[in-house]
Amino acid sequence: MVLHKNQKHPSHDGQNHKEKQAHQPLTKDTRKGLLKITPLGGLGEVGKNLTVYEYEDDIIIVDMGFMFPSDEMLGVDYLIPDISYLEDKKDKIRGILITHGHEDHIGAIPYIWNKLSVPIYGTKLTLGLIESKLSEFRFNQDGLLHVIDPDKDHLKLGVFDIEWFRVTHSIPDAVGVSIKTPLGRVIYTGDFKIDHSPLDNKYTDLTKLSRFGHEGVLLLLSDSTNAEQPGYSMSEKSLEESFENIFEKSQGRIIIASFASQINRIQMVIDSARDNGRKLAFSGRSLLKNVEIAVRLGYLKIPQGLIVRIQDINKYPDKIITVMSTGSQGESMSALSRMARGEHKNLKVKKGDTVIFSSSPIPGNESSITSVMDDLFREGVEVVFDAEKSRTHVSGHPCQEELKLMIALTRPKYFAPWHGERHMLVRHAKIAHDLNIPEENIFVLDNGDSIEVTNHGAKKSDSKVTNGVVLVDGFGIGDVGEIVLRERKSMSTEGIFVVICTVSKNDGRLLTSPDIISRGFIYMRENEQLVNNTRKEVKRIVENYKGDNKQNWQVLKVQLREAISEYLYNETQRKPLLIPVVIEV
Repeated sequence: MVLHKNQKHPSHDGQNHKEKQAHQPLTKDTRKGLLKITPLGGLGEVGKNLTVYEYEDDIIIVDMGFMFPSDEMLGVDYLIPDISYLEDKKDKIRGILITHGHEDHIGAIPYIWNKLSVPIYGTKLTLGLIESKLSEFRFNQDGLLHVIDPDKDHLKLGVFDIEWFRVTHSIPDAVGVSIKTPLGRVIYTGDFKIDHSPLDNKYTDLTKLSRFGHEGVLLLLSDSTNAEQPGYSMSEKSLEESFENIFEKSQGRIIIASFASQINRIQMVIDSARDNGRKLAFSGRSLLKNVEIAVRLGYLKIPQGLIVRIQDINKYPDKIITVMSTGSQGESMSALSRMARGEHKNLKVKKGDTVIFSSSPIPGNESSITSVMDDLFREGVEVVFDAEKSRTHVSGHPCQEELKLMIALTRPKYFAPWHGERHMLVRHAKIAHDLNIPEENIFVLDNGDSIEVTNHGAKKSDSKVTNGVVLVDGFGIGDVGEIVLRERKSMSTEGIFVVICTVSKNDGRLLTSPDIISRGFIYMRENEQLVNNTRKEVKRIVENYKGDNKQNWQVLKVQLREAISEYLYNETQRKPLLIPVVIEV
């Protein structure tokens, strides 16, 4: 999609000669071919980020994340990108570049990477988290994980010349990527913010971004998550005072729920516990795993004697106990949700406890979070949950003024808002347009759309590539589809109704009265008339069955499913999932 208005980009108007030259196509020898950039995830949604960059016989992939399912996707664990578009191009893939260690950028790797088995490049912490994931799946990763130093390293993958730049985000070691192609430089910011006082003192590298802009940027792909928020994002350091106040006032246990990947937030809690003479315990498998990795790699500093096991917290007075937990999004099996329901084996919340939600809700999780909060309130717990008013969370993404600065520094010829729901992308595109990037140079895409660049310019492709969502359910990858989800939804809302017919193998006669099982539809003892009438209907259908082959009962099952479903709907105005069973004797 291209936006409206028709203004000239600054580089076309009144700029010095050197800056104009920066946006000219490269020499005739190097501008042959087509550069194609295709998101297979991450656009029109927040999550499952994966972008494919193609030039002739070379392909690189940036990020490989998952997304959490909506409430309607019953039993589904994760949504991952459909990479069938790449299946016949595997020999062309030169590598996978990962920008940072959040699940929406690395979570799909254990489910997808083994189909490609190409090198993965990322910073030390990011690869530490990926290595842990791959080890759980027992994948052989020897020689395929490559740590990069964003301050020093260049990487050549086919025709692509890769340079990295540090960005500040809500996890350490986050980077953006500069991809120099035969047609010009493409910059993907990854998730970033411009924080002038980051906890780890690793700043967004504005100097390098400015250099890229001076040398010439063909296309900028920029984080759109907070494109509707005016001003600047708050610094992570601004939370220190809020945490200090809570720790000073609380006379009971403090329980802090956050994302397991919020390494900087974990360090802040460690420091607050230390400064206030408290012990700290962790609850939640993913949290414990990430803390272990971050400590081993030097990204977390924990004083000797500060940490206690969650099993041992009852040995200490409540006023010196702090617990950090998973469950800030209301996940039903998370540590915090189990505490709220009274099902946690080591910690039962009570009056005097303070629970802090140190995160903002992911869209779609609001009802789950509210449910957990209500359970906590019932137990008399003080709940701190308004992240903005209580200042217990800040976003890791840029607001409007930071987005403007990114565009001003890089001065791209073409622009595409990346990473976000449609309304975020459109708002970001408007920001770029207000900065005088022409309408024909701005592309708002959906997953499967492509930006095609040649020496004649850039355009949105006329056709989509194969894309979609693959559902992960337990160990099953892609074996749950629309039909299964529809059946699960039907069972959860209308129940299940099973009709069992025992028939003669010789002549197809009913040998016994049909058995009926109802679960979640009706209570059979209180609905005997309906059950008896349904049996009569089943008998009638079986006795009148005129199938050509009595041993082929599929047609009879279809007739039973359709007729009994219609009968039950007419009687109850409900449609349970109906399962006919025919047993030959």
